Amino acid sequence: MDDGELLRLVDELDIAEEQVDSGDQLFAPSHRCNRRIYSDSESSEEESEDEDDESDSDESLTNFREVYVDNDSQYNPRPLFSEISGPKHMPPNISKPIEYFDLFFTHQFLDMLRIETNRYAQQFFENIGPANRSTTLTWKKTTIKELRAFIAVLLEMEITRRPTFFSYWSRNHRYIPWFGQMFSRNRFQLLRKFFHTVDNSTLPARDNNEYDPTAKFEPVVVAHTHRKFKFHYSPNQHLTVDELLVGTKSRSALTQYLPNKKHYKWGIKFWMLADAVSHYCLSFFCYRGAKDQRDQREIKEKGLAQVVVDKLLSMSNYIMKGYHVTFDNFFTSIALARSPYKKNTFLSGTKRSNRKHLPSQLKRKLEMGEYKYLRNREVLLLAYREKKSQRKTVLLLSTHVTAANKTSLIRRRNQEMEVEKPALVHDYNKYMGGIDVSNMMVYSYLDERRTVKYWKKVVFSIFARVVLNAYILYPHNTEGKVMTRLEFITTIIQSITTEWMAEKKYESRKFIESHIERFNSPRYPKTSWKEGKSLRRL
Repeated sequence: MDDGELLRLVDELDIAEEQVDSGDQLFAPSHRCNRRIYSDSESSEEESEDEDDESDSDESLTNFREVYVDNDSQYNPRPLFSEISGPKHMPPNISKPIEYFDLFFTHQFLDMLRIETNRYAQQFFENIGPANRSTTLTWKKTTIKELRAFIAVLLEMEITRRPTFFSYWSRNHRYIPWFGQMFSRNRFQLLRKFFHTVDNSTLPARDNNEYDPTAKFEPVVVAHTHRKFKFHYSPNQHLTVDELLVGTKSRSALTQYLPNKKHYKWGIKFWMLADAVSHYCLSFFCYRGAKDQRDQREIKEKGLAQVVVDKLLSMSNYIMKGYHVTFDNFFTSIALARSPYKKNTFLSGTKRSNRKHLPSQLKRKLEMGEYKYLRNREVLLLAYREKKSQRKTVLLLSTHVTAANKTSLIRRRNQEMEVEKPALVHDYNKYMGGIDVSNMMVYSYLDERRTVKYWKKVVFSIFARVVLNAYILYPHNTEGKVMTRLEFITTIIQSITTEWMAEKKYESRKFIESHIERFNSPRYPKTSWKEGKSLRRL
């Protein structure tokens, strides 16, 4: 028996003695070791209630002991991760990019957008009405193929950036004929004006207590993307949680100010769960602000961080499967780490030094290269100082790893040298940047133009992330040479352009034939171009 196993048995005997002293009823173990391995159905209610009471007590949160690399062992080992990661329900491996686009922009989804767009245009004419010389008088009902072409133009605008919409149709030395071939300027502006996702007549007014500022995008667009994201991809074991910001300064209850953000400081905040390896977006939801009353009771009991993590994991059913989630110091706490651990979900993250239940051993400043491990049952704490210029000690918490070190090669002053770091630091640096990389990829091809309605900018931003997810699936399901992301988006635009041009040609031919038939009818006179006289059919 090694030292780690001996220490774990001593801890279990101490817990048993405390329960005998307190008068709790004990049950004789049926196995050699009293381990709790949780299944999908969980154990009895008495065991879960006892464990909750024990984990919530201040004594259990602060009872840390120092461990070392050679004597630490994982507390109560859990079943290994056994999920099959990667794309699923995919087209054949020789499919074109447009087929990956169609996985998410389905016929049903586009038909819903068509219905709501035409309905809103009708409501506009009935309730408001255009001015006498307004271009809205030229509106005609849109179709699914036209909405696909509209999305293709939005994707092209993310690549070819201009200061205004008018500049895409201006006939100067930078004129691009493609935009004029797809849409006239007025038609594109009308589509953008009347674009809608829900029926406005079913939404409560702003002064109503049931008013929801996310009703224009969350029940339809976000719900659709969640289903498709989950349906077409099973993530790797390592996940990451972080926030993302859709930049806008609109006057809305959703608008947040985050001074530490570099790309945006004002915007609408979303909580997002992503695959830390492939950067595939798995689930997300909008943060409605501290004044929202929907989750106030749960947030007051558990805290905002735990509510966010629980909701993101439960939205796509990623609990009880052995996933490992990494996040920053906003989320990390000992109580939060223990809650998912009961559901076979492991957490790792940095920890703030001013958080509750921090052991006094970790509050002193360490020397350069020094590290210290502390363990409390399944929770492992690490204090580490890497450089002399590092003023504060880095604190990390994990329920996934044991006290171990990892050697890595670094380059300093044009020389490669081996540096030994705690494995927890190495894993955190490897998996934490998943959402940051995903945001960086989205911003590379994202039209960040201002919109009058904030929810439209949110929807167009979601469309860009959907196309990114489609590209992430593409190389995993393709044999041979893989396109770059720019080539992938360009090929999608070309495919939709060919389809839309054929549709416009068919519609124009149909229009001409109908007018020829109309002018050949007996109601219209026939004019002789030689005599200039009106002739009627006999």
